[in-house]
Amino acid sequence: MGVLGSLRISLWIVAVGAVVLYVFFVSLAGIAPADVAGVTVAVAAIATLFLVRNMRVASELANRGGDPLLRRARNHSRERRGF
Repeated sequence: MGVLGSLRISLWIVAVGAVVLYVFFVSLAGIAPADVAGVTVAVAAIATLFLVRNMRVASELANRGGDPLLRRARNHSRERRGF
């Protein structure tokens, strides 16, 4: 999983963190999402990209006829984390 794989995972973690922070601050401050329309659109785009990525990965993992190298890499990362 090299350096690029680690950077890719870090990017998705930052993306999820940005979405969570946006939801937290909008709910805490009582700011209407329409008041910060640009940020709302950006966060919605990030959330959509993350959702599409997770659906694609879940689909590839569920498909037993898929790429065995991908399955092996995913299983390796699971085993390393202790699942």
